[in-house]
Amino acid sequence: MGRGIVAHEKKIEIKSLLENGFGQQYIARQLNVSQKCVFGVAQKLKQNLPLFNSVGQGRKKATTKAEDQYLLKIMKQDRTKSSQMLAAEWNSSNGKQLCASTVRRRLINMGYKSYTTKRKPLRTPDQIKQRLKFANDHKHWLKEWQNIIWSDEAHFEVLNRKNRTFVRRLKSESNEPFNFVPRVQGGGGSVSVWGCMSGGARGPLVTYTGRLNGPAYVKVIEEALPMFIENTFDAPNNNWAYMHDNALAHRSKYTADWFENNHINVLEWPSNSPDMNPIENVWDYMDKQLRKLKPTNVGQLQEMIGKLWCGFTPIRCQQLVNSMPRRVQQCILARGKTFSKY
Repeated sequence: MGRGIVAHEKKIEIKSLLENGFGQQYIARQLNVSQKCVFGVAQKLKQNLPLFNSVGQGRKKATTKAEDQYLLKIMKQDRTKSSQMLAAEWNSSNGKQLCASTVRRRLINMGYKSYTTKRKPLRTPDQIKQRLKFANDHKHWLKEWQNIIWSDEAHFEVLNRKNRTFVRRLKSESNEPFNFVPRVQGGGGSVSVWGCMSGGARGPLVTYTGRLNGPAYVKVIEEALPMFIENTFDAPNNNWAYMHDNALAHRSKYTADWFENNHINVLEWPSNSPDMNPIENVWDYMDKQLRKLKPTNVGQLQEMIGKLWCGFTPIRCQQLVNSMPRRVQQCILARGKTFSKY
């Protein structure tokens, strides 16, 4: 049995059974406690020691309440510092010596655990207003989200695709700015793909090379997208719309003309809002799986990406699209800023 606190009543039961001649292994099994616990009670009986420690007995804490508050203060100055770094900073300014494990215990006891920081796009105040407006305009949408074709491009690298940073915080601080690592779009040495999905349907995945402009983007989707629309939506259903973000290739006149000529309605989308797009969760899942699979070259990477995409079930697509009302509500609660849930 694992280590834990044994209730006073259970120790009294152990004492009674020992005094009645029962063996230690039998008592441990009957009372579901460790043999070490039973042995400890037996030793106290043998030495005529009190069964329970008096108040104030036991090892003293290495720090006082005031010192714990000082530790909390230096942690809040830089929440990304490791336990070793905090211990070193403490030891350089105090007479006492603390180890990293003591620092971790003190912070955990005060409610501060280590969490991974989240990457977020850099947004202007105007973009934050656009996000909030979009959320308020669509806060009553439910079934309407099922008619949206969600699309996006993704880039997967063979090595070192993502680095994780940890930050200490309270559970209630998940939306505070120090939880997020600002980033900008870009990357190289990767396999680039475009994919789409809707509620209950996984769309095609198209691989492309190079940077996307209007003509290159249209070349990627010009066959795959109309075919997906035809196979997914019934002829009488004209309420569907296509979603893509505000990347330059998506906003070009060439692209806009192609959508108009092919009678494809486009959902107006707020800039820099990947957390609102459910297909982003697909890319995140695939990236985590690739981290485990560890491809060693681009050929392996491309093959693994294709298999992972095909393994993403329509049921999972449906679940992600069903999260849209909650995403919209989270955006409203965050007043258009980044929210941590998705």
